[in-house]
This record gives sequence, structure tokens and C-alpha cells, in this order.
Amino acid sequence: MSDLQELMVGSTRVVALKDGELTLPKEILLNIDEETTKKLSEENNQLTNSQINAYLIFKNEKILLVDSGCRDLFGPTCGFVHEEIAKANVKPEDITDIFFTHLHPDHVGGSINKDGKAIFPNATVNIIEDELNFWSKDDFEDIEVNGKNMADLNKSVIKAYGERVKTIKTNQEIISGVFPVPLPGHTPGHSGFRIDDDNISFVQMGDVLHTPNLQLSDPNISVLFDIDVEQGLKSRKKAFDMVCNDRIICSGGHILEPKFGYLDKFGSGYKYVAI
Repeated sequence: MSDLQELMVGSTRVVALKDGELTLPKEILLNIDEETTKKLSEENNQLTNSQINAYLIFKNEKILLVDSGCRDLFGPTCGFVHEEIAKANVKPEDITDIFFTHLHPDHVGGSINKDGKAIFPNATVNIIEDELNFWSKDDFEDIEVNGKNMADLNKSVIKAYGERVKTIKTNQEIISGVFPVPLPGHTPGHSGFRIDDDNISFVQMGDVLHTPNLQLSDPNISVLFDIDVEQGLKSRKKAFDMVCNDRIICSGGHILEPKFGYLDKFGSGYKYVAI
């Protein structure tokens, strides 16, 4: 029996795929207060635990893969998205569409093999126009975060899928009933996605949070991965407020277990509650 976590949003089936897990270095955190800094100095704290998630969405004849994990780029605790896809009884050639929430390596790495070949031979790749335009530039610095190496990986992905790459606007349907949710800041075209079906809604918040044990209780905490930290902070608060106030089932690119839940207001922050 599969251990995959699933959600039905009306007639749309959503399957969460856990690509892996890791503990992020505390040095990537921004805007942390003195109390949190002290907690982070304690041994064996789990405050920076994170997971890498992708999603399969089944609607009519379509199978949409949202993000593709990181392959072997982040070490031995990650890169299991293809085993997860197999657990869902889906073969790479069955996937009709891919949507990248943004073009960071833990979201696109699993779409090509080490030789730069496309792993999903029949998939149309959907990318927000602003996101593709940003990473297509040739003036990236040779730095570790948001630098030339990341841009080169993205160019390899675009080359591998060639004419099957399609740019979309933020108000444009990905497949029937599935729309991007624009959340710029982490990257220029960073997005989550939303499904509305049979009076039920689901929002995947993308990468507005990387360390749920910290950023839910204190949404002001940001990470060095954000290209525009101030805009990323606004997007995080916008996403949290939206799913909390409208009582929408939610998930995220780095959410921990369980993969589907609600956000409740809790003090000056939020608490993640299983459905």
C-alpha cells in the first residue's frame, strides 16, 4: 500500500510527492530575533527542518507534475521524486504537463538526467513568463545562490524540452481548473498554484516558507534564497492571510508533515493544522 498523501478537490486528485528532507543552515535566515537566535544555538533543534515537495494532479485525461525535485543536487537525503511518482502508478511518459513554480534547482533538477536529457518525454512544460525571462539572461554572477550555476541548470532544462516549453501569464490556466498564484519575491516569477473544483479550494503556496517551524510562527523571518526579500515577505504574508482568512486547504514546496492542512491565526503568527 502506498504511503503517498492524497487530497480530492472536487473531482481533481492531488498527490503530494516527498522528494526528500534536509536541515537548512541557520546562516540562511534573515530577520530573526534574539530569542530565536538563542533557540537556534541549542543542539539538536529542529527549527530549520525542511522538506522538498512536488505534486501530481489528475484531472480528466491530464496528469500534471508540479515541480520535479532536485535529483542528486542536494545530497543523499533528497532526490526521490521519481520513486514517489512510481508509487502513484505513473510512468514518466504518462505525464502530460509540468508546471514549475519557479526555476530553483530543487524544483527543476529532477526534470532532466545527468546528461541533460528530458526525463518526461511527452510533457508540455509551463513556466511563468517573467520567471523564464529572468533566468534566460546572460549576466549572472558566479555566486552560489541565484547565480550562474542556477541559470545554467535552467538553460539546460529549457534546452532539453525545446519546443514543448510554453510561457504562461499568471492569470492563465495551467490545465483545467488549475491556476498559478503569483507570489513574487523569492524569484521574479515565483508562484504557487490554486485548484477550485466543486466549491472546494486548495492553494499550494510555493516557496513562501522554507522553515515551517520558524516562519509560520514568525512570518517576518526570511531566507537568503529570496531574490527580493522585501517583496518575498509581502508575498508570504499575503499567502498566509489568504488561506487563513478564507479557510482554504493549503500546502507548500517545503511544508513538513502532513502535506495538507489549514492555517489558523496563532498570536502574531500562524499554526499549521492537519485537515
